Amino acid sequence: MDQFKYEVAHELGIQPPADGYWGMMTTRDTGTIGGHMTRKLVAMAEQQLASRQPF
Repeated sequence: MDQFKYEVAHELGIQPPADGYWGMMTTRDTGTIGGHMTRKLVAMAEQQLASRQPF
């Protein structure tokens, strides 16, 4: 999950902290990253459910 956070930050053009401590980042940036992570995870879950074969 941590790697996913860095990937999303990179996609959004947000520079992740070099030391790994996210506490010094703005609330807006961390909220944006978390929101995009959630959207991507929901989309992945929906895709998996849609691809399941009915019994």
